[in-house]
Amino acid sequence: MKFKITLKMNREHGDLLPFNYQYEQSAVIYRILAQADTQYSSWLHENGYQLNGSKRFKLFCYSPFIFEKVKPLPEAGCLNIIGEKVVWYISFIPEKSTFEFIQGIFAHQSFTIGNKEYRVAFDVIGVEAMPMPHLSEVMTFQALSPICVKQHEDNKIQYLSTDNPKFAQGILKGLLARFESIHGQPFDMNDKEFSFELTDNKVKSKLITIKANTPYESRVRGYLCSFRMKAPLELMKIAYEGGVGEQCSQGFGFIKTKD
Repeated sequence: MKFKITLKMNREHGDLLPFNYQYEQSAVIYRILAQADTQYSSWLHENGYQLNGSKRFKLFCYSPFIFEKVKPLPEAGCLNIIGEKVVWYISFIPEKSTFEFIQGIFAHQSFTIGNKEYRVAFDVIGVEAMPMPHLSEVMTFQALSPICVKQHEDNKIQYLSTDNPKFAQGILKGLLARFESIHGQPFDMNDKEFSFELTDNKVKSKLITIKANTPYESRVRGYLCSFRMKAPLELMKIAYEGGVGEQCSQGFGFIKTKD
């Protein structure tokens, strides 16, 4: 289930936001979920998720902030947010009680996001559930956040580009892994088809810094693109609600339908 979160700037810390704020968005979501600890556990249990110490559930993905008006400041490495309102889309895979739970814990929240140099404070002024589109086994999507597919080779991580034949394989592998983690059993792909193809040449590579200015800093490459995907409905639903590719719970692979 996808939600449209409407934010309002309160300018408590100014109006400058670092370019690399994607990882900090996930920290905000985790913090809000943690505040509703008992409700969160009940929500997971109601949706059939096993609760144990050995398994961490990452059931969401999210878009970048969509600004009413913003000005990039490349030399400073930040964005100057000029408009008052910001839209943020967050999507959760669970179905039961999700609207009531998410609306209840996100409504009237306030949070600060950024780094030591640049921070922005937001107030949540709206939480709206987005209608579920009609999904079919062939869909055209646009990635609102970069799609990341990794390959581990010789103890190194290689980020695959969209023109690499293994990119589509990585997309399918991620969907199958998420299906199994959700349902507790593998998805049977026998006699079922999967394909992933770009619909135009407007592919943009983005290098995102995770945990910037800390000993754990890393850089992750992903790709913004429009694509057509053929997949069984069960996997298509996971892609739409849970994201495409890897590291979706850190803001990668959030997609929307495209006509």
